Amino acid sequence: MADTPTAHSPPYHPWGTPGVIRGSGTSYQHPRGEIKEELIMKGYNEKLNKNIKLGYIYNILINFNITNAIWVIYMSSKGMSLMEIGIAEGVYHAASFLSEVPTGALADIYGRKSSLVLARISAIISAVIMMFSNNLAGFAIGFVFSALGNTLNSGAGDSLIYDSLKELGRHLEYKKMFGGIIMLGEISKAVAVLTGGILSDKGFIYAYIGCLVIETITLLIATNFTEPTAREEREERKERVSILYQMKDSITILKDRKIVMYLIMFSALISTVGTTIYFFCQKYLETMNYSKTSISVVFAIYCLSFGLTSKYAYKVENKLKGKGIVVLLPIINTIAIIGVALSSKRYAVIFFLIMSIVEGLAYPIFSDYINSLIPSEYRATILSMESCFFSTFMIVIFPLVGYISEIFGMSLGFVMSTTIYIPLMIFIVLKLKKHEMINNQEMKNEVV
Repeated sequence: MADTPTAHSPPYHPWGTPGVIRGSGTSYQHPRGEIKEELIMKGYNEKLNKNIKLGYIYNILINFNITNAIWVIYMSSKGMSLMEIGIAEGVYHAASFLSEVPTGALADIYGRKSSLVLARISAIISAVIMMFSNNLAGFAIGFVFSALGNTLNSGAGDSLIYDSLKELGRHLEYKKMFGGIIMLGEISKAVAVLTGGILSDKGFIYAYIGCLVIETITLLIATNFTEPTAREEREERKERVSILYQMKDSITILKDRKIVMYLIMFSALISTVGTTIYFFCQKYLETMNYSKTSISVVFAIYCLSFGLTSKYAYKVENKLKGKGIVVLLPIINTIAIIGVALSSKRYAVIFFLIMSIVEGLAYPIFSDYINSLIPSEYRATILSMESCFFSTFMIVIFPLVGYISEIFGMSLGFVMSTTIYIPLMIFIVLKLKKHEMINNQEMKNEVV
C-alpha cells in the first residue's frame, strides 16, 4: 500500500526529496538544492547590503532632531528653572540606567529590528507629551519615554550594522563606514538645529510638530530592516536564553575582558561632559545675548564639525594609535571646557567647537575598538552597558552643573564639572595602560 502523505510529510517532488538518492539513505546535494540554497543566500546578502543603505537613511533621520538645540530654552520658557531642568535630565538618565541593559538583551534575543521599531514608537510618545506638558512632572514623564526610545535604539542600531557587515565579510570596513554614517548624521543634525531655531522663533509648537513628522517617517524605515542572524538561530536562541541569562553572560564577558569595560567607561565619560556642556550652552549662549537663530547656527557648526571629524577619525587613529588617542583627547577636552567657561563671547564659541572635534574623534574610534572585542550574540547587550555608564555619569554631573549654575553662575558650573571629569579620566587611562590597551593587537586584528 502506498504511503499516504500526512500533514508533516514533505511536499511531493518529481525527482524525490532534494538531497537524497532515491532508494537509498545516502544524502547528497542535488543540483537543484544547490541552486535554491545559492539563491536564498544571494537574497539574504542583498538584504544585508540593504541594511547598510537603510542604516545611512535611518541615522540621518534619527539625527534630524529639530528640538535637540532648543529643549532647554523651551522648558525655561515654560517656567522651569535650571535646577528643575537638571532634575528632569536626571530622571531621563535614571530611566536610561534602569532600562539600558534589559533593552540591549531584548535586542540580542528577540531582534534588533523589533528593538528599533519600539524605539521610534517611544520617541513619538515622548514628543507628544513634551508638546503638552507645563510642569516638571509632565516633562519628566516625557523624558522617561525619550530615555526608553534611546535605550531601545542605542545597542541595537550599531549592532545591526556591524553584524550585517560581519556576515558579508566586510567588518574591517566598519570604522571607516561608521565614520561616514556619523558625518551624515551630524550634517542632518546641523540642518535640524537650524530648522529648530527658525521654527522656535515662530513658536516652539512648530518644532515639536516637525519632530513628530520625522519620527513617523523613521518608524517606517525601521520596519524595513532585516535581522543579520538567520531566523532559525534567532528562534532557537529565544527558547534557550532568558534576559537575565543574557545579562549575566554579558557581565561575565566584561569581567573576563576588563579592557572592554574601561574602553566603554572612557567613551561614556567623553560623551557625558560633551553632552552636559552641549545642552547647558543653549542657555549659556542666550545669557551672552545670542538670539535663538544665532544659537542654532553655532550648534549647526558644532554638528558639522563633529561629523567631519568622525568621517576622518580613522586616519587620525592610524597616526596617533591607541596611546595618542587616550592621552590627548582628555587633555584637549579639559582645556576646551575651561575655555568655554572663562572666555569671552567669541572665544567661548571657539572652545565649544573644539569639544565637538574631541567627541567626533572618540565616537567612531572607540565604537570600533569595543565592537571588535565582543561576541555578536552579546553585542547589543554590552553596547547598552556603555549607555548605562553614560547615564550613571550624567545622573551625577548634569544635575550638579545645573545646581551650581543656578546659584553661582554657569561659568563656575562648567569649571566644577572638570573636578569630577579629571580624576575619573586619570583612573580610566591608567587602567587602560595597565591592561595594555595601547599595544593590544586584538583591537586591530581580532573580530570575535
